[in-house]
Amino acid sequence: MTDADKRDRIIAAAYDVLSEKGYDKASTKEIASTAGVAQGLINYYFPSKDLLFAEVFRRETKKYCESFDGLIDVGDKPITLELIANILEIPKSRALEEPDWFRLRYELFAIGLRNEAARETLKEMLATKRKHISDTVGDIAGLPREQADIFSSLLYSLIEGLGLQKVADPDFKYDEAYAMLAELVGAYYEKISAKRET
Repeated sequence: MTDADKRDRIIAAAYDVLSEKGYDKASTKEIASTAGVAQGLINYYFPSKDLLFAEVFRRETKKYCESFDGLIDVGDKPITLELIANILEIPKSRALEEPDWFRLRYELFAIGLRNEAARETLKEMLATKRKHISDTVGDIAGLPREQADIFSSLLYSLIEGLGLQKVADPDFKYDEAYAMLAELVGAYYEKISAKRET
């Protein structure tokens, strides 16, 4: 097994243990056991538990973004409220289908905020998510890059916030919130479309 294979196994095992146990109860001993490697090897590749978890965050964020590729293809369809709602259904469903991943991400956000070494990974992953949304919005709505970037940062914050509320409170009016978000995005699109036509 190569060094890269061992490192990948450790990261995959850390994801599994973190998802099941959460940050506080996840031990490097259990991660090593799950990965089938010596515990010392974890310390060799990752000087701290937080840095290992930051790497989990990096990998899972990239995988999460890639999972949307090909799902959003509007072709020549006109942009309507129904189309916007259908597109938003993709991130909306993730909090329902993968609540463990959402919980884990929020723990990893906290790690990035309290650990200087992990903060760069957090910033990188937030930028990765924003860029992915910005690219998608730019392609669909034809927004200039700067405008798409600003819009994506707002949209990403809303998606994360709604997911957090749903994961924390199963009774949260998630469907209603997403319906209103679709209306807000639709109104914004109509406004920028009208500006372009004048």
